[in-house]
Amino acid sequence: MSNIVNCGAPRRWLARISPVLIAAGTVAALALTVSVPRAAADEDLGAKTFKTSCVMCHGEDGTGTPTGKALKAPDLHSDVVQKMTDQQISDQISNGKGNMPPFKATLSKDQVQALVKYVRHFGEKKK
Repeated sequence: MSNIVNCGAPRRWLARISPVLIAAGTVAALALTVSVPRAAADEDLGAKTFKTSCVMCHGEDGTGTPTGKALKAPDLHSDVVQKMTDQQISDQISNGKGNMPPFKATLSKDQVQALVKYVRHFGEKKK
């Protein structure tokens, strides 16, 4: 029985290192929370805003509804739209153009930027 290790020593060591491990785990969790969900949050905001403000003319798939086509709303998959700069898309959403009304009074800057990113995803998808 003289070979039995004193269990008090590992407990003291664990008691000293536990706060370090907890702090490191907290920092790692915060880093993941801040970096990964931000993109998802932007995408969710863009999708939500698109559904409430844009679908009636541009359609869920971005190709346009009959009403949107009658108003000459562009297909969001088109080269014309996808070759626009982010600033041009943002300006068009905010200030309107042609039959498209301005949304600067009803959408926040964050919503407009999220919409720009959302419009970009139509360029990545096949019709």
